[in-house]
Amino acid sequence: MANPITIIKNEELLFEAKNIQEAASFLADHLKTTKFKCFDPIERGYVYNIPYIVNEDEYCFVAPEEIATNRRKELEESEHKNARRFWVVPANPEDYDLAGAFSRYETIDWKRSRKYENGDILFMYVSDNIQKVRYKVEVIKGLVPPNEVNHNRMFWRDEEKLERSMTGDWTRFRLVDEVDNIELSLAQLRVHGLKGNIQGPMKVAGELRDYIMSFFERDITYSYYPDEVSETLEEGKRKTIRVNVYERNPIARKHCMEHYGSQCKVCGLNFEDTYGEVGKDFIHVHHIVPLHEIQQGYEVNPIQDLIPVCPNCHAMLHRKEKGDYLTIEQLRERILKRA
Repeated sequence: MANPITIIKNEELLFEAKNIQEAASFLADHLKTTKFKCFDPIERGYVYNIPYIVNEDEYCFVAPEEIATNRRKELEESEHKNARRFWVVPANPEDYDLAGAFSRYETIDWKRSRKYENGDILFMYVSDNIQKVRYKVEVIKGLVPPNEVNHNRMFWRDEEKLERSMTGDWTRFRLVDEVDNIELSLAQLRVHGLKGNIQGPMKVAGELRDYIMSFFERDITYSYYPDEVSETLEEGKRKTIRVNVYERNPIARKHCMEHYGSQCKVCGLNFEDTYGEVGKDFIHVHHIVPLHEIQQGYEVNPIQDLIPVCPNCHAMLHRKEKGDYLTIEQLRERILKRA
């Protein structure tokens, strides 16, 4: 089957190729280089969304999602040189409050002490008195332009180290999953292939990579929640409500669901019961405290502050009636009365 490849230069369509061979031929002519040198950046580009930078120009390569997914699987199963790379990266809680940052932000900018690329997986090893791999993150921007870096000063506990870091390069990643398991302690990592201590970022492969990966079951941020909630339809146009960062936060959401389950606490809808396997674990979470009342230093409590609700009830909770939002209890009461 042909692999159609779209080539984009500086966010403008440059060429639509029927397959990777045609894409490589076009790019080679365009850049006045050899076709052989173009295959790798094109493949990593469409498989992992990695831009190819030439001088000041940025080239992106896009293929249909199914094709990109299948090729990614092939690369990783064969440990191809273009497959994503896996790293263990130390994080000292005395320097930076990583857990606090994850509780507030969807993405985090991190000091780029290695040449991380889009699609790379970083297993964050929390050092000091914890000494366990705790987080799996995915690099979404290998090199963040200096003017776009978010240093998250409020979570830095060592201001001097932050100041020293600000002159270097930074990477942006998103949280994929979080675990807290003694089997990912330093002692157990050594049993399964780790040599020595984790004093800096290191690539991992083979037994050690597979062992660590086995503890991260799923992507807790993938497709669980849209950036907006459908409110109503008006003359064919969709009106939307933006939801706050606490409702989208993966760690907060995970802990909320572990406590309450995935049934709507307003109307009682359970998506798995209604739709089968496709509805498993699908639910929105609603932040009970209005966003304007939340202070800058606030840290969300997933049990007290969040509640699982279905999309319809969520939309109603974000609407005002006579200037006020309905509470969970008020909306539940209305449903019960109509039932």
